[in-house]
Amino acid sequence: MSRPAWLVWIAAALLAVALAAAGWSLASAPHAASAAGPARLVSLSPPITETLFAIGAADQLVARSDWCASPAAAKALPTVGSALEPKLEAIVALHPTLILTEATLAGRTDQLTALAPTEVLPWLSLDDLVRSVHRLGELTGHQAEATALATQLHDRLGVTPPADAPRVLVLLGLDGLARGEVWYVKRNSLHGVAMHAAGMRNAVDQDVSGAPNMSIEALLKADPDAIIAVLADATDPEVARQRTRDALAALPLRAVKAGAVGALAGPERFNTGPSVLDLADGLRDELARLPVSR
Repeated sequence: MSRPAWLVWIAAALLAVALAAAGWSLASAPHAASAAGPARLVSLSPPITETLFAIGAADQLVARSDWCASPAAAKALPTVGSALEPKLEAIVALHPTLILTEATLAGRTDQLTALAPTEVLPWLSLDDLVRSVHRLGELTGHQAEATALATQLHDRLGVTPPADAPRVLVLLGLDGLARGEVWYVKRNSLHGVAMHAAGMRNAVDQDVSGAPNMSIEALLKADPDAIIAVLADATDPEVARQRTRDALAALPLRAVKAGAVGALAGPERFNTGPSVLDLADGLRDELARLPVSR
């Protein structure tokens, strides 16, 4: 259970009093650290952490959020909670010169800025991703690497699938089926542009605000040419495929009848950092395996 907001504020206030008694403040300590030595970054966002590693700025990271698990090397860093529930004392103890988070997390920015300069980066669309990668390059002194990565992301993901591309529904797990619904990748998301880069049209061919879920009745009406599930709790691709086929077997869908049902396995498939390119490759390869009828 998350702590009440007032309790977090009291903890921050008590911490400020304790630090003041020691001769420094929450606001001044990070600035002093910045002037005294190299950058010390705290990332409270998985895609930001992944991007810092991708552009060669990992050596500037001193901590990550509890949810930053990619790449594997990031797991060696100490954790400091999350953007929603940051561990204020742990962050202060690391003397960060900059805290990084993303706007989509709606975190406690006001508390974080009391600890150190805080950069809040947009991370919803492809344009957001490209701009934020450039910004991370500026902040870390890795402009050339960031420009190369941003260009790659823009060129590979900023495409429109052909008009005759198969209509595919990419499911976010299978748990909703027991409740009579499915969760899916919406067109207006980073995973949605990965679908386009994979050479497929989204079976839900409209922008969706809010939670991307639909009833079984709506699924039957959409009747996609192919269905690919992304199973975060699976590691074996063939096991994931069989689970997906079994879960959908009773539904009168053209994809089920044609055997055009596939799956991708692994929690990393949900990443929205640079490895979203791997999702595009995985979707493309999985679609190529399926006997898609249009």
